[in-house]
This record gives sequence, C-alpha cells and structure tokens, in this order.
Amino acid sequence: MCGIGCLVKSFTSAWKIFEQWCRFKNTTLNHQKEKMMPYVNIKVTDEQVTKEQKAALIKGATQLLVDVLNKNPATTFVVIDEVNTDNWGVGGEVVTELRKKQA
Repeated sequence: MCGIGCLVKSFTSAWKIFEQWCRFKNTTLNHQKEKMMPYVNIKVTDEQVTKEQKAALIKGATQLLVDVLNKNPATTFVVIDEVNTDNWGVGGEVVTELRKKQA
C-alpha cells in the first residue's frame, strides 16, 4: 500500500519536475510572467487518500508556488487526479499486481 510517505515522495518528485519547468518557462517567457496562471496536477492512486490529505496537498502546493515563484494564490490551480491502480504501472508492472505480491 502507498501510505502518506509514498504520497509525499511522489509529490516531491513531481514538484521538482514542475519547478524546473517553471524556471524554464519564466526565463524563456519572462515578459509574459504576470499572465501565467500556475497549474499543478497531482496524480495519486485512488485509494486511502482522505479529503483532509487532499486539502493539505492543495494548500501546500499553492503555498509553495507563492513562496518560491511569488505567484498569486487566487490564480493558482491545483488538480488532484485519482488513478485506479489497474491503470498505474511501476517498473513495468501494474500497481494492483504489485500490491498483491506485497500483501
């Protein structure tokens, strides 16, 4: 099972990629910086993620954009997609099957 530690690790990895993308976009399109509305897409498996955890992810991602990129929280969009474990693969295997092996 993917607990909160796994979610945080996944979020951190995704955030690093997003941060690099933002730096690239801000340096190449600096003149349009004010027009850019941040959009963060967090993907998690559709199990054991509570409303409270989702709210914390949304709040944390928004605050990170405010702190790091000085973005306006009112125009910052955070979307959490819950993906069925049958539709998520790791290391060439379907997560559903990996979880069965780990049980």
